[in-house]
Amino acid sequence: MTPTLAALLQRQRDSLAERAPAAFAALAAAPLQVQAEADHVLLCSDFVLRAFITLPSLLPQLLAENALQQARSLSDYQARVELVLAATGHDLPACQRALRQLRQLEMVRLAWRDLCGAATVEQTLLETSWLAEALIARATAWARQSCAIRHGLPAGSDADLVVLGMGKLGGGELNFSSDVDLVLLYASGEGTTGPLPLSREEFFLQQARVLIRLLDERTADGFVFRVDLRLRPYGDSGPLVCSFAAFEDYLQSAGRDWERYAYVKARALTGQALFTSVQAHVLRPFVYRRYLDFGVFDSLREMRGLIAREVVRRDLADHVKLGPGGIREIEFAAQSLQLIRGGQDALLREVSLLAVLPRLRGVKLLGDAAVTSLHEAYLFLRKLENRLQMLDDQQTHSLPVEALAIERIASAMGFAGEAELRAELEQQRGRVIACVGAVALPTQSAATPLLLELLALWEQHRDEQALLAALQSRAVPEAAQLLPQLVELPQAPRLRRLDAIGRRRLAALLECLLTQLPAVQAPLLLRRLLSIIEAIGQRSAYFSLLLENSGARQRLLTVCAQGDYLAARIAAHPLLLDELLDAEVLQQLPLRATLQADLNARLAEVAGDEPDRQVEALYRFQRAALFRVALADLIGGLPLMQVSDRLTEIAELITESAMQMAWQQMVERFGTPSCCDTPNSCDTPNSCDTPGGALRAVRVAAIGYGKLGGRELGYASDLDLVFLHDSMGEQQQTTGAAPVDNQLFFLRWAQRLLHLLTVHTGAGRLYEVDMRLRPSGNGGLLVTRIEAFAEYQYGEAWTWEHQALLHARAVAGDPLLRQRIEALRLDVLQNAVHREDLRQRVQDMRERMRRELSAAKAGQFDLKQDRGGIADIEFLAQYWALRWAQQYPAVVLYADTIRELETLASGALVAQETVDILVQAYQAYRAVLHHRSLDGLGGVVEADRFVDQRAAVTAIWNAAMTSGDVL
Repeated sequence: MTPTLAALLQRQRDSLAERAPAAFAALAAAPLQVQAEADHVLLCSDFVLRAFITLPSLLPQLLAENALQQARSLSDYQARVELVLAATGHDLPACQRALRQLRQLEMVRLAWRDLCGAATVEQTLLETSWLAEALIARATAWARQSCAIRHGLPAGSDADLVVLGMGKLGGGELNFSSDVDLVLLYASGEGTTGPLPLSREEFFLQQARVLIRLLDERTADGFVFRVDLRLRPYGDSGPLVCSFAAFEDYLQSAGRDWERYAYVKARALTGQALFTSVQAHVLRPFVYRRYLDFGVFDSLREMRGLIAREVVRRDLADHVKLGPGGIREIEFAAQSLQLIRGGQDALLREVSLLAVLPRLRGVKLLGDAAVTSLHEAYLFLRKLENRLQMLDDQQTHSLPVEALAIERIASAMGFAGEAELRAELEQQRGRVIACVGAVALPTQSAATPLLLELLALWEQHRDEQALLAALQSRAVPEAAQLLPQLVELPQAPRLRRLDAIGRRRLAALLECLLTQLPAVQAPLLLRRLLSIIEAIGQRSAYFSLLLENSGARQRLLTVCAQGDYLAARIAAHPLLLDELLDAEVLQQLPLRATLQADLNARLAEVAGDEPDRQVEALYRFQRAALFRVALADLIGGLPLMQVSDRLTEIAELITESAMQMAWQQMVERFGTPSCCDTPNSCDTPNSCDTPGGALRAVRVAAIGYGKLGGRELGYASDLDLVFLHDSMGEQQQTTGAAPVDNQLFFLRWAQRLLHLLTVHTGAGRLYEVDMRLRPSGNGGLLVTRIEAFAEYQYGEAWTWEHQALLHARAVAGDPLLRQRIEALRLDVLQNAVHREDLRQRVQDMRERMRRELSAAKAGQFDLKQDRGGIADIEFLAQYWALRWAQQYPAVVLYADTIRELETLASGALVAQETVDILVQAYQAYRAVLHHRSLDGLGGVVEADRFVDQRAAVTAIWNAAMTSGDVL
């Protein structure tokens, strides 16, 4: 400690001893550690010293309660406020005094714990917010009762004043000596019926005035909080209280973008239940647009410019809140991204900055390093802000000029002196400035000749030659060939009526895209780009997305260079532009865990909504997931099996979710299907009418056949599904108020499930579903009892059905039932196959398929159905697997063709050379078929392709089907 600080500390001790001897005596009797902490607190805070002097009992009370060592919860603060006000009755001055003295005691406690390191920065911010919330909520209730004495209470259960906490109070991160920004709302209705009745508006206006006096009026005991109501509708010129209806009208007709920014932090401190509907249906749609909201960039850029000019005008270089790299910069970066993306991602609708920062990393809006740096800088700056304000309980954000004061702040922050403090401050602010660049809102560049000519496209007297010259001056490739497309663009229906803002955004975007076009195939690439631009023409905010985000713009160019498929997907579904914000979208496939988390988030957002909205959420997930897979497939050149695995996982996740949705809807209507097993065979035994039985819930599961079962799905594959249940016993019915037979429940559930998977919604359709592989085909039950399924497979199934069972797998539903299904599948394939004439049956079925299913004409080759194609390879694998399943069960463990073949080779049942030929041909065929489907093409190619592979596969087929020898 420097001599200057030592001298100051001695003066602080002397002042305490002289002016508050009882407090000094209590401190002298405290443990040495507490005395050492007190020295540090007195050195760093005149506010604490003044509080000990003003309220001599304060320090002894804190020591007696051991309050300096313990954290408090919101309920603790609520209980303490309730206790101190209980004795005030309806006496306004007494209530004011009690609130102010409690506030002083708790703020001293918070300052002590913070300065001594007993609380983290996060704890201090949160507890300060909780204290304010408890004081405001109890003061609101006291004001209500005070007004009710003369006027009575408004009628109805909705007669509460809703107090919205804004800013850092709303975010739960209030600084030590802060104003509280409030907005006061109420529900319209009948007035009071007391001795002096008032309309509802007049009553809440009276309550608001009493509330402000309780909190803001300066008395001999000071004040509780300075109250700022300027964020209310119409600001200072608006009424103190606002009805819900007027609030909604204001936001819809006059709400501005800076208010959207402010209401990101809005949180109801009172009347939470009453405000829920307004929050969901009025405030949230105002703040968070349904689509990506890059259109807000212009307003945010203007706000940022105003802040920057104010910093310069007021010389706020040392201002830790408003200065360069200060708290406001971090808040601006985070809240801007919340506004832009929060309409789509519910996780970003968070009032706490500390909570939202890691979520910005999770949705790839900020990188790991940026989030870490901003988090550390924010905590440092908020700690410094609090230490500045704890010095004298003043709302200051600037480093003091006076040498002793700044030395005290340095000591409070744990630094040896001013130089160390300033060095660390500059380092942290520098990191903020660098990181906020990742959320750049660049100033708009001056209009270039090309930009002006592009804007002129919408004018009646446009000059095409001037546009051509401007294109050529910017070295745009093949400018003359691009000109007709550009000239026709404004005639597109969705672009014809663009307003001035939309036209400017589009012209600026076109300028960027044109100057980035590669020299190769520029007209073709521009055609794809313009198809997307036309599709998003009614949502010009997407122009801003691409204009502001150079990475997304470059990725769009890369995507369009791959062909028509991806460009057409974006044109059909512009929300897919969201996916291009992720810098890693072109490099890697999404993991199953990532897909599951994305699906969960989308479904959580529509939980409780209409079923159609839930299906749309499934479709939006599918659309985005397929797009990401296609990106990694086409651009990253990923192996076919990896792509098929992801496409299969997407289908499994959707099937599982759809099953759960349909199940919940049917349970709400009919109750849960239950049955009676034999004694002790139930998971959760209950009472049952069947003697010796046990009531349990029925299980269901889905079997995926074909490409789904074999993990070989393509982009346009159908889903082959069979549904099983394990209901049994004499009592099989639902548990609802009006129970129905389980079989009727299963029928309605399956019908509903198929509707969810196949219905055409505003978003699109999920899948085509084929259930013809269920027992007895189209004439069978939609959901089959597992025992009946087993009986059919053992006694009635044809060889082709056992072939299909090879490519079957339980893909969704109850885990226990799925295990039973897999065990049953393996047993059927080993013990129920007719092997005596297996080869002839397989050969006959294959010949029939060639005759009936091949789409090839003369000079063509059907990749799947023609001789030497995919189906021949699959039938060979199936024939060998069924032939050897009993002697070598491992051959039927896997449901996909390649691993079936590889298992046959590993068991020396088929020569490795033979398997290699088949696998290589199979992969080559599927790769071509796979990418042709992306271009909307069928599976027929010219006959001069794959000549060698077809001949090799045909030779293997002929050998296997004539002699049957192991090859």
